[in-house]
Formats: sequence, structure tokens, C-alpha cells
Amino acid sequence: MHDADIRKILHEVEMKRICALDPSTRVIDELGIFEGKFRIDVAAVNGYLHGYEIKSAEDNLVRLDSQQAAYNKVFDKLTLVADEAHVEEAMKVVPPWWGLMVAGMRDGVPYVDEIWAPRLNPQVDPYAICQLLWKEEAMSILSSRKLSAGLWTSRRRVLWETLTFSLELKELKEIVRDTLKNRENWRSETGRTTKKKSRSKKRTRQNVKAKTEQPARNSGAGVKTAKQISKKTLRMAEGAIKNAILTSYL
Repeated sequence: MHDADIRKILHEVEMKRICALDPSTRVIDELGIFEGKFRIDVAAVNGYLHGYEIKSAEDNLVRLDSQQAAYNKVFDKLTLVADEAHVEEAMKVVPPWWGLMVAGMRDGVPYVDEIWAPRLNPQVDPYAICQLLWKEEAMSILSSRKLSAGLWTSRRRVLWETLTFSLELKELKEIVRDTLKNRENWRSETGRTTKKKSRSKKRTRQNVKAKTEQPARNSGAGVKTAKQISKKTLRMAEGAIKNAILTSYL
């Protein structure tokens, strides 16, 4: 099955089931972790942060080792959703606490079945969990707990570190889950927008500098051209003034 087909049936079956059990669940496609270095295919956020990684027929399991190392630091539960072609290999390589689901076609109809359920992940990292927060969100959390003194101009990594050392893991997990569930403007993270604007401003400054320095680099040629334009402009201005004087006497 193709990635899009597996994702579709995963939403229609598994996500629908989870949302029926807990209507407060928020389902997020392509959730970025570690500042966007990794993106898990589907995440369900409710009482747990549950990640689902899809491996379609076109994929292989080569990247799964590095993905596991990253995902294990963030998600409470993890499930590999593998095409039928990968199931045998997947059963040998996924950690024991990962869940495993198989996706395929049965009598021409797509299906997804659970082979075994996930268990709680014992390897979560508080700092990695904090990295799910945008800078403004982290600052708001610190401020509400009177932990923001001296941090208003700090980089977001400093805010994440402060949260990591200031809050118990259980509370930190709850806060991050609630923040993800209530987040608006999901794909318009302030940090990314700022970077784009910053690059744009940098290019503008470089262009202005290049234009300013161009006459100097062209030696006398640029100066001569500027003088010619000035004389022409003056002649046009003088003519306009004469016409205005003559018109006032008519």
C-alpha cells in the first residue's frame, strides 16, 4: 500500500476509534520533534502522546533505527504501522514497548489491524518533550509559575532547559499535551516566520549596499553618468520655471 492509502485508513479506523473513546483527542499529521529534524507521520494527543510511524510498500526500514532513537525520547506510546511486506522484519526490530500494526488489502479493500498493542515508553527525555513547545508557549508557562525572571530575552533553548529542571516529568508531560491540544495557527510558528523575515531583511541590506558601492567600483564611469543626469535634470527644471513665469504674465 502507498503511504497516502495507509494514512487514510489509519485515520478512518484507528484515529476514529481513539477519538470515540476520548473526544478531547487531537490528531496531528507530521508532528515535528527536535526542532523539526524528525517528523512522525501521525500523533494522537489525549491522556498520552502517541506517535504512529508509517512504513508503506515503497519504504524500507533503514531509517527506523534513527527514528526510534528520536521518537523514544518524546512519545509516551509508539506504534509502527507497516505494510504487509515489512511486518516480518518489523517484528524483529521494533522495541518491545512499541505497538505494531499491519496495513494491506483484503479482498480489494484496505485494512489496518493491530498485531500487538504498545506499552508505556520507559525512555522519555524531559528536555526533548519541552522542545515541542514554541518559544511563546514556553515563556507563558514559565511566567504563570513565576519562573520567568531574567528570561524574557533568552533563547528558547534556555526556556526549555529551565522548564526541564523546574517541573516534574508528570506535570511537564501534562502541560505539553494540553498546549498541543489547544494550539492554534499550527503551521505558523513564530520562530520560522522570524527567520524568513530576517533572511529577507539581510538580502535587502546586501542589495542596498551593492547598489551604493557600485559607482565607486566603476571608478569615474559612475560619477560621469551621475553628472550627466544632474545637468539634464537642471535644464528640465529651469525650463519648467520659465514656462511657469511666462504663464503667470498671460
